[in-house]
Amino acid sequence: MRARVLVSVAVAATIALGATGCEFISPAQTKEIKQITDGVNVSTGTLDVRNALLISDDGDGARFVGTLVNTDEQDDITVSIEVGGDTQTVEVGANTHVDLAASSASSDSSSVQEGDTTQGTAAGEPQDVVFSDAEATPGSLVKVYFSYSGAEGVSANVPVLTSAQEEYATLAPTPTPTSTSTAPSESGTQPTGDATAPGTQSGDSQTDSSEGDNGTE
Repeated sequence: MRARVLVSVAVAATIALGATGCEFISPAQTKEIKQITDGVNVSTGTLDVRNALLISDDGDGARFVGTLVNTDEQDDITVSIEVGGDTQTVEVGANTHVDLAASSASSDSSSVQEGDTTQGTAAGEPQDVVFSDAEATPGSLVKVYFSYSGAEGVSANVPVLTSAQEEYATLAPTPTPTSTSTAPSESGTQPTGDATAPGTQSGDSQTDSSEGDNGTE
């Protein structure tokens, strides 16, 4: 009986030690969670698009926010970004990432996720990409198409946010003012019936020269 008890204790100790060892060998899954961002990520060829989103307050014009990363170490690429029927292009140098809308934001921090391998690329000149007819309703997802020569194009459903959030307060494009033509006023533009030519007198003050001749004979 005593022998059975000792065996049970030994087995329990072995199981406990094994479970403890697993904690040292296997990393906790919660430590592998990447930073959560508002935008979406998509890749094609040597192009990585990071944290892509649109900022629009009126649902018509929209500014594209995100980072384009060219992981090719030799060749520059020209990236086409298409929203609806509107297309904008961005030059991205070899082994370079370009922040879009960073020049309009109050912060100059990169949109590339912290800890991402693409952080090793050089920073290119920030650019501003605005679509005047994006048809991007705030709160919706809009399909954005990315492409460049030499690789297959790829699309992503990009979220549309507004400038109500503090970090995007300066990013909504300013609506283009609509010019209105004003018809000229009709008052004072047409002569009245009493108007007379310069240097002449009205009919009441004119005298007939023939009457003066009759008075002198």
